[in-house]
Amino acid sequence: MGEVYRARDTRLGREVAIKVSTAQFNERFEREARVIASLNHSNICTLFDVGPNYLVMEMVEGQTLAERIKDGAIPLEEALRIARQIGDEAAHPRSIVHRDLKPANVKIKLDGVVKVLDFGLAKGRASARDPENSSTVTMEMSEAGMILGTPGYMSPEQASGEAADKRADIWAFGVVLHEMLTGKRLFMGATMREILTAVVTREPDLELVPGKVRRLLKSCLEKDPKDRLRDIGDAWRLLEDTPPLAPRTKPASRLPWVAAAALAVVAAEVSFVHFREAAPEPQMLQYTLAAPEKTTIANFAVSPDGRALVIGANGEKERQLWVRSLNSLQAHPLAGTEGANYPFWSADSRFIGFFAQGKLQKIAAMGGPAQILCDAPAGRGGAWNLGGVIVFAPTNSGGLYRMSEAGGVAVQVTKPETGTHRYPGFLPDGRRFLYTQLGARENGIYLGSLGFQSYFQLLPARVAG
Repeated sequence: MGEVYRARDTRLGREVAIKVSTAQFNERFEREARVIASLNHSNICTLFDVGPNYLVMEMVEGQTLAERIKDGAIPLEEALRIARQIGDEAAHPRSIVHRDLKPANVKIKLDGVVKVLDFGLAKGRASARDPENSSTVTMEMSEAGMILGTPGYMSPEQASGEAADKRADIWAFGVVLHEMLTGKRLFMGATMREILTAVVTREPDLELVPGKVRRLLKSCLEKDPKDRLRDIGDAWRLLEDTPPLAPRTKPASRLPWVAAAALAVVAAEVSFVHFREAAPEPQMLQYTLAAPEKTTIANFAVSPDGRALVIGANGEKERQLWVRSLNSLQAHPLAGTEGANYPFWSADSRFIGFFAQGKLQKIAAMGGPAQILCDAPAGRGGAWNLGGVIVFAPTNSGGLYRMSEAGGVAVQVTKPETGTHRYPGFLPDGRRFLYTQLGARENGIYLGSLGFQSYFQLLPARVAG
């Protein structure tokens, strides 16, 4: 549909991708612009600007998932990490269906973050030489309607020209996950028609994938969409370890009630012994946190993986962030964090968020240039979930805000009637969070949630802030 150029945004000093259409702003181009603009998520490319025949988008460095798979099957844990980011529910709650999810439309950034690309369905011709790797096609059928998508990743209903909803994306998600784990295409053929026939008629072979994901893949790859997994958010509940095979035994020679009675006696004896055991003594772990040389500690945070500390320390000149591994006695300073306050970790323990010079910023825990995310004149704490959402207090008055780890526009998530909300911290589900309310009639610890501005008090408290 056009060309993509790498460019430099001289106003904001950043690399961008400019997608230029071969024609004026047509309906397909306009649809892509509207879709991408409505999505603000760390795993979806960010749209910066729109022109009469071009889009200015986030420049995503790294290889595509298709290029990664060419190196061979991806190990299970790595594949699941990628799949969780692909499957994050960013588009479906807005009634948006990608319709062309495939490895070539997924990029893996240098820091491991996954980006889903190309939400506008492109029109192109399939390659006669390589139909399995053909471009996205729009193929009109005389009776069945219109086929939209890439042959090897279409759902059966797409391949039949029927209307597609989010369950078509769930099918494609299953095909992509299968390809990651095996390094092979699930549906292949010498021609496009052979591939589409395989999609509609052939049952997926799950023998080559680990047992832990077979139930998940089977639910994603049901031919009938009514039997398919309905919500990608439920996918991870279907992961399971492969159950051990039961040993083959001869039929019991005694009556079943004899075995049941023996089992009851054993259970009673085990219960008697177990409940007579004394409870184990609680163990307390004490750890001394020493300040780096010639500094005093202002604040600190432990990484989610429990392996490191980030310390905000006041030195002879100004405050700076230091990182210390818990298996080391030495801390090293993070250049570019001068004046930093209230540090917090990303959920994967790879990045650190902090406030400095009136901005919310982030920096890699191993060091590197700091990146400004947005204004935060007097930041009072932040939290960062696995989905790439940051909740933070930009000032010492007012409510909490949320934004993508990639930067952009901050959206308010809590609105105190009086006082201020500070020091958020995500719960394990990545949606709910705790925070402190100060300066109001009912100070204390409160529970909030992404997507809802309702919240309630968990614990009354008097907290200095």
